[in-house]
Amino acid sequence: MSIKAFIFDLDGTLIDALPDICANANRALKSLDYDFQMSIAETQPHVGGGAQKLASNVLGKPMDHPDTMAMYHAFADFYEQHPADEGTMLPGVKDTLDAIKAKGLPMCIVTAKPAKARIKVTEALGLDDYMTLALSPEDGFAKKPAPDMLLQCCRAMGVDPTDTVMVGDTRFDVEAGFAAKCHLVAFAEHGYQDVPEEYAQRVVSLAHFTDLLKVLD
Repeated sequence: MSIKAFIFDLDGTLIDALPDICANANRALKSLDYDFQMSIAETQPHVGGGAQKLASNVLGKPMDHPDTMAMYHAFADFYEQHPADEGTMLPGVKDTLDAIKAKGLPMCIVTAKPAKARIKVTEALGLDDYMTLALSPEDGFAKKPAPDMLLQCCRAMGVDPTDTVMVGDTRFDVEAGFAAKCHLVAFAEHGYQDVPEEYAQRVVSLAHFTDLLKVLD
């Protein structure tokens, strides 16, 4: 079976967004008069499940609590203003995307990052040049691990999920790839989480991002 397309997570997979996530979370906390700030190390465990989940975890309050929603909206607003002050493509990503593009294979992004922040980030870092489509939950889709965004990307690329590779760095990405019945699920080791132990034998682990090109051989 030939591989016809790729779907990527964004933060921790294609880009190192952790410094910007931390800075914007701290801006949100300060704007709402909280008396604490977070370090990058304290922020990292909260990355991957979306901004609302991050706000919920940081404040220790339910996802739908008014305080959680206030921080979530403040975070999204600050991220739109400061989308990529420090963010960069991770090592090997540009070379990999260039190689996939040269083969004429379509690519998409599915992310938990708020849509208005995602739009700014992908534009600022030059990712729009590679992608057929990029989606966030705010575009009207269930969050990963639901497969909805992946399936919509496959429709946009004109491919079947069984001909597609899902690449991510969190449990949410892995489970979304399996739920969508992707041909392969790859796990970027340079990301923000370790590969879930129960999936270690079911994913293609990428010690270096360019290892992804081996699946095309």
